[in-house]
Order: sequence, then C-alpha cells, then structure tokens
Amino acid sequence: MSLIRLLLSLLILNHGQAVALSTDRDQPFLVEAESATVNEKSGTTVYRGNVTVNQGSMNISSDEIEIITSEGVVVQIIARSEAGSGRLARLEQQPDGEQPVFANARTISYFISEERVHLTGNAKVIQAGDEFTGEMVYYDVASGIVNLTSSGERDDRIKIRYNTRSNTANPGSPDP
Repeated sequence: MSLIRLLLSLLILNHGQAVALSTDRDQPFLVEAESATVNEKSGTTVYRGNVTVNQGSMNISSDEIEIITSEGVVVQIIARSEAGSGRLARLEQQPDGEQPVFANARTISYFISEERVHLTGNAKVIQAGDEFTGEMVYYDVASGIVNLTSSGERDDRIKIRYNTRSNTANPGSPDP
C-alpha cells in the first residue's frame, strides 16, 4: 500500500467504539503532529510532537502516539508521554447519554476492536465525578469493568472516589 493510500485510509477510518457517541464511528479520523514515521511493512505510524488524534467526540493527545493498523484498519492507538516530561497522555470521550470520560496516564493503549483501554503510569479515569486512580487502570468498555493495580510500593495504593449525585453536575476534567 502506498504511503498516500495509507494516510488517506487513516483519515477516513470507521471503527466501533462502545464508549463513544454512536455517531463517532461515522466521523473522519484526524491526526495532527509535528512529525511522523510510517512503516508500511509493519502497519505502524509513529507521530511525535504535540500529537492529537480526533474522531467525533474522541480526543487523544500526547507527546507521541503510535497507530497500529491491520489490513488498513486501525486496531490500536498507543499514546505515550516522553520520559521526564511532566505531561501525561490524555483521552477524552463523550458516551451516548452519559457524562464525558476523561483519562490520563504515562501510557494509554486503546484496543479498538476489543473495546479495551489500558492506562499505565500514574493512571486516572474520571466520569460523572467518580475517579479511579492507580499505577495501572484497565477498562473493559464493553462490560463496563474497571480493574486497578497499585505499583506495589509500600505507600502506593489504588484510590476510587465516588461522587454524590449533587456533585456530578460539573465534574471537570483530570489535571494534565
């Protein structure tokens, strides 16, 4: 597949996302970055420098984002912050009929067809004011199950904060 066809296919991809607005999969897929390295053999493209990925209500931003394709279809998005960077990778999404989901971590791996999101390194997920924090957060979108793990260090523990109904009107987004 030529470089131009690969890049065009990335811009018009449709994929199912249960966590997203139902209309998101019909929206164009857009990546912006300062640079990119495309490996046609492996089906990977690595974007660097203030990278953003948008499709409908889904927004991912990070220092570096790798997009993995199989037969022209995006199967995984990996957002990473640079070593030593104070920034975390961020993901925002608007589910149908629910409040937005905000997530950040050193690395965010979004497995599109499996409908799973793995966050590692100072991971946090916020939705409707509820906050899940741990070294690793695994979110199975299809089943709605969230697994959290601490780093194993003595004072490191997972944290879950449940908000009361009166505090869910404006939950805000996680700190970068």
